[in-house]
Amino acid sequence: MSKIFLKNAYVMKSSDSETKKYNIAVNDGKIIKITGENDFFDENGYEIFDLNNKLITPGFINSHSHAVMTYFRGNSDDTTIKEWLFDNMLPREEFLNDEMAYYGAMTGFMEMISSGITTSVDMYMFTDSISKAAADTGIRAYVSRGLSYDTQEGWERRINENIETYKKYNNYDGRIKIGFGPHAPYTVPMEKFRELSEIINDYKESINQIHIYEGLWEKESYKLSDLEETGFLSHNVIAAHCVHADDEDIKILKRNNVTVAHNPSSNMKLGSGTAPIKKFIDSGINVTLGTDGAGSNNSLNILKEAHMASMLQKNTIGPEKIKKEEILKMCWENGAHALNEKIGEIREGYMADLVVFDLNDEEWLPNNTVKFKSHLVYNIPKKSLYATMINGKWVYFDRKFPGINKEDIYEKFGKYCDKIEADFYNYSNNLGK
Repeated sequence: MSKIFLKNAYVMKSSDSETKKYNIAVNDGKIIKITGENDFFDENGYEIFDLNNKLITPGFINSHSHAVMTYFRGNSDDTTIKEWLFDNMLPREEFLNDEMAYYGAMTGFMEMISSGITTSVDMYMFTDSISKAAADTGIRAYVSRGLSYDTQEGWERRINENIETYKKYNNYDGRIKIGFGPHAPYTVPMEKFRELSEIINDYKESINQIHIYEGLWEKESYKLSDLEETGFLSHNVIAAHCVHADDEDIKILKRNNVTVAHNPSSNMKLGSGTAPIKKFIDSGINVTLGTDGAGSNNSLNILKEAHMASMLQKNTIGPEKIKKEEILKMCWENGAHALNEKIGEIREGYMADLVVFDLNDEEWLPNNTVKFKSHLVYNIPKKSLYATMINGKWVYFDRKFPGINKEDIYEKFGKYCDKIEADFYNYSNNLGK
């Protein structure tokens, strides 16, 4: 890896730090030195980037996504979650294959990178294709095979796929990790969670994912206490949504050190409700932010999620209850805590996962360092995102993807998108025959 020196930039080191001018030295994927703007540093041997009138922040961590679902953006708008999932998403997913999944994930990860996401926690099928897309785009990814139960044969096949992807991609380039992702307790019986908990004992460092209480109707399907008894929740779990968690559920989540991934846009669009984020925080639960998939959100922009999370809580419990610093902490330090990684802050010894904004853009006016956190959360400045660095490499620079043929990716994506929709159209027309 090349040695890189970033100079003359404004730097926001963390959610609670002041924004000041610093220089940042990067070597072997890590931040090795941070100096003041007037401090001497021997730049010999470094590739120098003068980032005058630019702002560097930690890379954003997307704690819940389905990258391949870029294919389903704009499908099933304005429907209930049950209609959206069972009538539109699951049937369409039957027409996907490995190559389609690769181009869907490439498109999804590229969209994330261009909005400042340096780490994505992704749950889906086709984990081999998704991991390959993560390798090719350069994103830091935590990939789990979405597991559901229909037959014992199908269950075992999915588990084996998950394990094979683990053997092939876990710790690839130090930035891809493979875990397990039982979809939800309404698609996986409790006895299968017990089996899975035994399997995960052999993969103790894995980050595992699940959907919990996204819809109110789930409360009639299972109890979180029953899931706790299976042992699964104690295995480094990120639980997406948790919209309808009650006080007893909150105790269970806290007791098992479960991270809650909040997905405000998806929850609002599907009418799922408002997650009790303030209660989670006050109870000591680690709360992070996620985009969910483009099928339910339409956007993979984490800055929009930060904005929506803040607005939703202000409107629900009061404008003073959650500060902008807490929102930034969800997608920086809290995301890093969930993954047990040295990311989410700009500190010496941490991974060089960084985002650069162009302060010449009108989105940053008034151009006052005291207001920069406000601009990030309340103004959604995606347009001014200039560059994204992951693992010490520019994966997006000057609003371009170095090393990726964007036109080719999008052409293949468009072709496969048309095929999926044609197949789904034929399927829908034949339902009543």
